[in-house]
Amino acid sequence: MLPICLGLLMLAPAAAQVNLRIQDSESPAEPADASSDDSFDSSDFFPPGITELPETTVEAEFRQQEVSAATRTPRPLQQVASSTTVISGQQLQDQNFAMVGEALRNVPGVDVVRAGPVGGQTSVFLRGTNSQHTKVLLDGIPMNDPSNASRSFDFSALAIDEIERIEIVRGPQSTLYGTDAIGGVVSIVTRRGEGPLQIQAFGEGGNYGTHREGIRASGGTDLYHYSVGGSYYHTDGFSAAARRLGNTEPDGFRLGTVSSRLGWTPSDNFEVDWVVRWIDSRAELDDAPFGLGQPPTDDLFRLYFTQQLFTRVQTTWRLVDDLIETKFAYHVTDFDREDTDDMFPTKFGGQTLFFDWQTNLQLTKNNLLVVGVDYMDESASSFAPFGFPPFTEASQNKSGLYVEDQWQLGDRWFNTVGFRWDQWNTAGSADTYRVTSLYQIHETGTSLHGTIGTGFRAPSLAESLFPFGNVDLQPERSKGWDVGIGQQMFCDRASIDVTYFRNDIRDLILFDLNTFTLENIGQARTHGVEVNSRWYWTEDTIITANYTRTDTLDLETNAPLVRRPRNKGNLGISHHFLDSRAFVDLTAWLVGPRTDSRDGTVILHGYTLVNVAGYYQITPGIQLFSRIDNLLDKDYEQITGYGTGGILAVAGVRGTW
Repeated sequence: MLPICLGLLMLAPAAAQVNLRIQDSESPAEPADASSDDSFDSSDFFPPGITELPETTVEAEFRQQEVSAATRTPRPLQQVASSTTVISGQQLQDQNFAMVGEALRNVPGVDVVRAGPVGGQTSVFLRGTNSQHTKVLLDGIPMNDPSNASRSFDFSALAIDEIERIEIVRGPQSTLYGTDAIGGVVSIVTRRGEGPLQIQAFGEGGNYGTHREGIRASGGTDLYHYSVGGSYYHTDGFSAAARRLGNTEPDGFRLGTVSSRLGWTPSDNFEVDWVVRWIDSRAELDDAPFGLGQPPTDDLFRLYFTQQLFTRVQTTWRLVDDLIETKFAYHVTDFDREDTDDMFPTKFGGQTLFFDWQTNLQLTKNNLLVVGVDYMDESASSFAPFGFPPFTEASQNKSGLYVEDQWQLGDRWFNTVGFRWDQWNTAGSADTYRVTSLYQIHETGTSLHGTIGTGFRAPSLAESLFPFGNVDLQPERSKGWDVGIGQQMFCDRASIDVTYFRNDIRDLILFDLNTFTLENIGQARTHGVEVNSRWYWTEDTIITANYTRTDTLDLETNAPLVRRPRNKGNLGISHHFLDSRAFVDLTAWLVGPRTDSRDGTVILHGYTLVNVAGYYQITPGIQLFSRIDNLLDKDYEQITGYGTGGILAVAGVRGTW
């Protein structure tokens, strides 16, 4: 394989050392061993000035990067069979994202839909499943809102503050995470402080009256660590109801976020970790339509207030020379929402109390057994002055048990098998399983991977116990599987992964016109192909591309599922220059046509957007940065009748002391 690598190398720009900032990737295979042919004189095949192959230390370290969402334990990305994409904190900063929803748009198999400007309801669909089938976690804290009609999570007020990385695991994950994980999991991991006290601050401004400011302090020793920060975001926005329909009143958004992660490690085998995030937002809304495919209209006075609190305390013990690790965690989430609509004003409250115990047993060097139990109590209330009745409150709880066995055969074959049992006091029991396998062919740089599993979503409080709900509802259930192949090419300079997936979902909760109540009558199917690739063009340039083909079918109407495009993809080029003091990233993403009504009669046109971001490091502690969204000023719609912005340009300065 060495002569092939050298020949291909001569076609690429010469580079003496690969020293790159890595973006996201699927699980790649180990590189082939290209050093065994001692009789081959490689110097005859190098371009002038190159005396050895480019080092791939950074690439090797990237493949060894540990991720945890797919198995609930840290594992090298290269050993994970599940389709997993990682967005690093460095990437979030380099591309100058403000909101998590923006960063998820470029991930294969993920569709993000926002109703109007920043602050409008933001839904995330994984592999064509419903938005309520996406489980969202913050350092293990379930973020899905129990007071939401379907227990989905609205990404509209989730900023990138304090985020170390985001792991997106596609495919049913209920075996490890229980309800809501039919489509997959979005797991957010926040930063831990380390080293001497460090202060970071930033400020930025742009058109649409946009500005954002923030500050963070962090540090740590062997005994403790801390990271505390806060930010404020403001924009005057544009009309949530599309201007083409005569709507002109802009809808602004204000967001305050305070985050912290504190830790105490009094001994080598004991640790306490405390995470807190508080969110306070105010969004201006327009009047919502009465049905899918209908446009909204201007409302000059309607406001939407939210306050959200997420907190977790976790203790970790390591025993018997770290062969046993036990974690006890207690989570609390609290939601308060108010809609000041003049016709139907409402207030909602929701709270989730969650206890989780997990023990990891290292049975042998290549066999790790994960066992856990959890308990969740969720409650919700609503107040609508003109409702029948005006005040409603309800609660439900569940207990769960899960077990997962992780083992490997040699350094090539990595496997997991897991089972979960949940018991709800309202909806009964749900059993799920998941099996994954990854096999690596080191000699050719090839990896073969596949997974199969089941998922479920328990009825939300609004669906089962609120007025017009149905206490006899059962959980929605699914079966999903995928199979794929990954390939390293050009001596590890490039990689590509192609994965076919399918989800069959039954017992979907829908309104039955025959009984005028919610029933488990829906069925749906999604299947498609995800293609993900990256190419280290030079030591300073990375090219990334992905494409997703998703075919969806509502088996009740024989029409595609709404707001899920059949074709979606993006192309990104990032480049460092001036000795890595400057950086620019150019991203183009394509979204194909999709339906916006359940009967398939309303079609939204496809669109292509181009975004650009970059920075310039003036001194080691001072950085100028900027971002331009919709560089070509395209007109498009994500939802029928909802407005989208033209060019948004922001620039700012970031300092570190």
